[in-house]
Amino acid sequence: MTKLTFVFPPTAPTEAMHGANLAKAPTGIEGFDVISGGGLPLGRTTLLMGGPGSGKTIFAMQCLVHGIRHCEEPGIFVAFEENPRRMAVNFENFGWDLEALQPHQLIFVDAQPAPDLVQSGTFDLLGMLAGLQAQATRMGARRIVFDALDIMLALLPDAGARRREVYRLHDWLNACGFTAIITAKADNDPPGGADQTSFGFMQFMVDCAVVLNHSMSLGVSQRNLRVQKYRGSGFDENEAPFVIGRSGFDVAITRKLGRADSVASTERIGTGVGRLDTMLGGGYYRGATVLVTGFPGTAKTTLSGAFAEAACARGERTLFVSFDSDGTEVVRNLGSVGIRMDHHVESGLLRMVSARTLLGSAETLLVRIKALARDHGARCIVIDPVSTLATAGNELTAHGVAERLIDWSKAEGVTLVCTSLLDELFITSGSGSPLHVSTLADTWIHL
Repeated sequence: MTKLTFVFPPTAPTEAMHGANLAKAPTGIEGFDVISGGGLPLGRTTLLMGGPGSGKTIFAMQCLVHGIRHCEEPGIFVAFEENPRRMAVNFENFGWDLEALQPHQLIFVDAQPAPDLVQSGTFDLLGMLAGLQAQATRMGARRIVFDALDIMLALLPDAGARRREVYRLHDWLNACGFTAIITAKADNDPPGGADQTSFGFMQFMVDCAVVLNHSMSLGVSQRNLRVQKYRGSGFDENEAPFVIGRSGFDVAITRKLGRADSVASTERIGTGVGRLDTMLGGGYYRGATVLVTGFPGTAKTTLSGAFAEAACARGERTLFVSFDSDGTEVVRNLGSVGIRMDHHVESGLLRMVSARTLLGSAETLLVRIKALARDHGARCIVIDPVSTLATAGNELTAHGVAERLIDWSKAEGVTLVCTSLLDELFITSGSGSPLHVSTLADTWIHL
């Protein structure tokens, strides 16, 4: 017989029952924390699903590291699929310095099945959970990750056994009050093992479910993240692009309703062309976005180069990103019309970057441009031409990337000058540029 337990909720909702007041555990992934309204549910379980190479393990580890460093919440990482030593070496690329956190704040547990394992009879997780609870008590752990749980589930003989052990794990996590992440493959279907439907009930059992996707569009890698469910909390239901950069996950977000506007400066800065400064009433606004459009050979690069030279003459660090030519070629060619940029490059004020070396999707290019600008401390940025973001494989995402580039530059107070190559199609259709960002630019100059 089934035992029924009746629980009567309070007559008035408590603070914890309100989505806005649900306690959250920040992940340190800024974009995700905005999407989820503050992070993962504190003291509850999150299921992280995705195919191979989608970034499940990196996401989980980044949450663990952030909890240790910024929330004073020690953590345990239980690895079912990969050797923890190899994982720690891979994580070094993100600069997390995991060695400094071990063993008092971070513990790796190797739970990989032995390669020569011969299963006889049934088994359960009681022994492992008892050991983890003892370790968690010793170190005061508050966060825990079970990475690639589907590997363990595949060893169980049938769907009933898998369901039993998942419920056992879920009940243990709730009793301990851990902020937990369970990762599993979205397309798991090993020979003789569990298919997706046999343990898909986890999606209904956990308090939060996040799906990571990694696909190819016309040969270009595209990554997207989506919060599938979040009990007791509102969240952004749309897919959000993300990239895995040098510090881990970087989730793209747009400006949210209620977010404070950036400060609009009234200061004018020179364009590098005296007569143009007169036409514009003193030059471009500080922190503005300037779009320069035109056909090939209409001097778009020359005008943007004049601005870069003028910015350096004012002592402002400037980043010049060229998609069409190497930086040395741009400096040489502009020198032929009296724009001397070589000595600014030598002094370190001007950094020339050939974007031909920045491979990947439009999202990847945005992240790398932002990182270069921050490293250089740039107050002015030139991108020549920004229309390259809309090349094959990026047509559907390039407009959003351009919007986020403009939004970021305004928030940082960076003056952004972008050139855009036009053809007859965009002129006859009335569009300002292939990215359709002319309405977002503060100043649009057509040559």
